[in-house]
Amino acid sequence: MSDPAKPLPVLELDDLRVRFKTDGGMVHAVNGVSFRVDEGEALGVVGESGCGKSVTNMTVLRLIPTPPGEVSSGTIKYRGTDLLKLSAKEIRKVRGGKIAMIFQDPMTCLNPFLRISKQLTEAILLHSDMTPDEARERAIQELERVGIPDAAGRVDSYPHEFSGGMRQRVMIAMALCTDPDLLIADEPTTALDVTIQAQILDVLRRLQAEKGMSLVLVTHDLAVVAGMCTRVVVMYAGRIVEEAPVDDLFADPRHPYTIALLGSVPRLDDPVGRHLTPIEGLPPKLAEEPTSCAFAPRCTYAFDRCRAELPKLEPDPDGRLRACFVTFKDGVPVEPVDAGGAA
Repeated sequence: MSDPAKPLPVLELDDLRVRFKTDGGMVHAVNGVSFRVDEGEALGVVGESGCGKSVTNMTVLRLIPTPPGEVSSGTIKYRGTDLLKLSAKEIRKVRGGKIAMIFQDPMTCLNPFLRISKQLTEAILLHSDMTPDEARERAIQELERVGIPDAAGRVDSYPHEFSGGMRQRVMIAMALCTDPDLLIADEPTTALDVTIQAQILDVLRRLQAEKGMSLVLVTHDLAVVAGMCTRVVVMYAGRIVEEAPVDDLFADPRHPYTIALLGSVPRLDDPVGRHLTPIEGLPPKLAEEPTSCAFAPRCTYAFDRCRAELPKLEPDPDGRLRACFVTFKDGVPVEPVDAGGAA
């Protein structure tokens, strides 16, 4: 819930629940997600594939196909206006105009039959009063801004004439050409090599600073979050299990899933010879809404209460949020968990 003492957030989700009707039954993809994005803030959303990151952010723009998907409860407020209550015409003014999104795969998100100029100017003309000539000039400026060489000469190219990194830059230009208040970047460095990843992230970081926009960065890569974001939410099984400032999260993770994620990736400050620890098992299929801790079957610290009761996302004394029955400090439990099922 929002705090009256704080300025109105750019984006605020409260108890969002999204489910999908499938041949195998109902899939509860998002289960009570709440977070806010403040003015100019960069928020990271991390977790394994299938944890609900993309569904949550697709729902913000009302891009979930209905049916089979449906929002069963919750609100999504953009500057105080509930996007779930807008008409189809009203949401189109917000989608791509006030809130823009970079989708996961630039190879498939660009129309292979249309020139880049057509795909860029379409959004500009829809959300502004520019003439076609002005829109074309704006498209060229945005391509230059994201680092496309000879933008004026390449604006009429087709997507297949660009490399994967260049196509991702085109996607960023397309998202930013309408000067949105909020940019949602869903795995913007997927399928790119590390050099191109660094270039793309540098473009995003620079453009966010220049335009003063808010950013939601959806990723499974904790290193990306460390370099881009000021705050991070960790999702598992459609729920937020931890939320913290990014530096605090890395220095003092307080949920077993966050600890496991950090232990499974290499770090530059690791001692020589440290072995990475994989997270055993698989995420749950979410055929039913969780009634106990969904991470318990994979958790080293789980005890009887974890398997019988759903932990709430609640604040610690310092205000950091976590959903766990065991208290951690610097990545280790401060309360011992015995084999008999008591913490």
